[in-house]
Amino acid sequence: MIERLIKGFFVNFSIIFLIASIVIAILKTPSWRESGGSTAVYEGFYRWITLLAAGVVAIYAFILHMFFPNLAAASIGWQNSPFQYEVAIANFGFGVLCILAFKASRGFRVASVTGISLWLWGDAAGHIRQMISSNNFSSGNAGPWFWSDILVPLLLIIFLSLAKIPQEQHQTKTKIKA
Repeated sequence: MIERLIKGFFVNFSIIFLIASIVIAILKTPSWRESGGSTAVYEGFYRWITLLAAGVVAIYAFILHMFFPNLAAASIGWQNSPFQYEVAIANFGFGVLCILAFKASRGFRVASVTGISLWLWGDAAGHIRQMISSNNFSSGNAGPWFWSDILVPLLLIIFLSLAKIPQEQHQTKTKIKA
């Protein structure tokens, strides 16, 4: 029983961390009313999704592909290959960027969301190609990882866009600081 729970946790790691990021954002972010209708609510959701669902999950994928390449490849329905190293390094790079984006400037956030979105949506396209061409519906190809590859970038883009400070508010804040 415990073994199945542990295996289920690791198989569903990406979705679990996406759900955890949303739950933490709900608990840690002021409500719309408390924040005075500001974009702080969207900011909170962006921060937690980028930290946990993008950053921590990418670091986890790095560990899998780097140190357990046979396990990672088998879960996707592939054979192990030297490309596991490159996939691991790409995951590590994007994981670090997303973790840093938790408290970074807007420009850094836009760049990190752009990069992780291209990476994950490219992964999703590859998973779809494998489903169609090779009938590969293994859990690592068509399961939780596929869905998080689609949902995480979508949510990051939505919340980062909504957290944007309107131009007139930005000008007012700049004038007040001066």
